[in-house]
Amino acid sequence: MAYIYMVRCQDASLYTGIAQDVGRRMREHYYKKKTGAKYTKSRQVESLEMVWKTDSWAGAARLENYVKHLKKAQKEELIRHPETVEELFGEKLKGERYEPCPGLNLQMFLENE
Repeated sequence: MAYIYMVRCQDASLYTGIAQDVGRRMREHYYKKKTGAKYTKSRQVESLEMVWKTDSWAGAARLENYVKHLKKAQKEELIRHPETVEELFGEKLKGERYEPCPGLNLQMFLENE
């Protein structure tokens, strides 16, 4: 299983990433650990906006790449309507299925630290 996630930073920017363990990755970003992303080290992560799960790392990397290239308004729309991810990117996703994981939030992962 692999996950694609979008976090919102304090400057209102959105960061998109992939992980096998979302909780570990959120702690790396939030606490600015050495293994965290350069982007989130310079911007405090404020919230976990969306998570999708898929069966393969390659599929996760593919979706991450497409989402990263969207304009901010398109990313906001995708957050509001996460079920449209396959419709939005169509055949580019090569038949991979992406399941939204609503109800996850940053605090639930930080409480384990």
